[in-house]
Amino acid sequence: MIRAHRIISLAGLTSLALATPLFAAEPTVKVLTETDTMQVLDVMEKPGDTGAMSKRTGNVVYVISGGTLERTYADGTKETTPRKAGEAVIISEKRAYAVKNVGATTIHLIEVVKK
Repeated sequence: MIRAHRIISLAGLTSLALATPLFAAEPTVKVLTETDTMQVLDVMEKPGDTGAMSKRTGNVVYVISGGTLERTYADGTKETTPRKAGEAVIISEKRAYAVKNVGATTIHLIEVVKK
């Protein structure tokens, strides 16, 4: 009886571990084409995905499937940015920031990035 209890506990821990990631995932990024000075990226951001802190000034973004992104700046301030399907945006923010999908939907972007 004690043995069965331990098996159930381990099974419960295993399913909990599989359902709860230990680390935030990063967006899936595929390079569609590139030159010496720029890249065109296909970006998929699932809910909870977090992109690294970086400067994105001058990047051009076309939103295929929208959602809600949260920018976190180096000083800890946060800003929520909704993105709508069909929207094109030129990123003018000069400060570096990390970005996280805080919405409930996967965000799909085509992004033109300066190298």
